[in-house]
Amino acid sequence: MKMENLMSLKVMIVDDDPVFIMINKLRVKTSSIAENPLTYSNGKAAFEALLNDKETEDSYLVFLDINMPIMDGWDLLNAIQNTPLANKVYVVMVTSSVDGSEKERAKAYPQVIGFYEKAIDINTCKEIKANPAISHFYA
Repeated sequence: MKMENLMSLKVMIVDDDPVFIMINKLRVKTSSIAENPLTYSNGKAAFEALLNDKETEDSYLVFLDINMPIMDGWDLLNAIQNTPLANKVYVVMVTSSVDGSEKERAKAYPQVIGFYEKAIDINTCKEIKANPAISHFYA
């Protein structure tokens, strides 16, 4: 049966550290989360890309670092809240921070579906793909 209007899930990696971008990109590819994830070095660049693509029916899975220059992860999450993108963006926080208060703060954002310490591994990727919020994209 051919499915019409099947929405796709675009994957973005937003991190200011090129080493973690490389590692996360490799893990995302290896685990079949995405063949060609988009990468951005700060939240502002990622937000502009999301806004430029807002006319599509696509959803987004964003691997988001917290501490970055120009626009950090929290600023990006706040910016998303006030746009029509809010209900089609799923965020996985990937951070070097082990501060429990940041994990609690992340729960205030409906887009956040996971919170992981850098760098993600294959088991983390499997867990993310199985998350009920996005698992239908991988069925």
